Amino acid sequence: MNSIFAFIRGGGVMMYPLIFCSVVLVAVAIERFITLRKANVDGDDLLDEVKTLYNGGKDPAEAITFCERKGGPVGRMFARGLRNSRRPADSIEMAMEQEAANEQPALDANLPIIRSIVNIAPLLGLLGTIAGMIASFRAASQVGLSNPTAILGGIAEALISTATGITLAIIGFLFYNYFANQSKKIVEDMEYYGAELVNFLTGRLD
Repeated sequence: MNSIFAFIRGGGVMMYPLIFCSVVLVAVAIERFITLRKANVDGDDLLDEVKTLYNGGKDPAEAITFCERKGGPVGRMFARGLRNSRRPADSIEMAMEQEAANEQPALDANLPIIRSIVNIAPLLGLLGTIAGMIASFRAASQVGLSNPTAILGGIAEALISTATGITLAIIGFLFYNYFANQSKKIVEDMEYYGAELVNFLTGRLD
């Protein structure tokens, strides 16, 4: 633990905003992982259950309840389509597209925060580098080159903050790509299974 604190102190003042960014990044990553895990339901199982619970002439209430209980964007979109199941195909599609559009912001929520950290962290590290180099040049001007310890301390500060900023940016970039791909997959599932449900409700697909 002492070595961690020594590492943070050695990186200079810019380590504190970098630590703050890392805490925010971890918190957002945990939130996104939990949210997207809940949102990612098996569309095949959901569609098969809807087909079992609902046939053209039956009341769709049971199927709607199941879809809402199952949760996830696909389930809520299915429920919206089932509520409009007795309308023309265009009306069903429009209702489901509106529901899908309503779900999109929740799927992409907090991704801009991760992207901001990816962009800011290297700049904070660079600023720490500049501060460390300034400290090194100041020490060199005061004590000359006869005392390299003070000069090397400023260079170490510069390298630590730079390494921390770049590492944080790399981790954030990996998180961003993973969560963006998960969100994209769920949107693609909504498009595919939404079309399958419309086909079933309108008799275009048994």
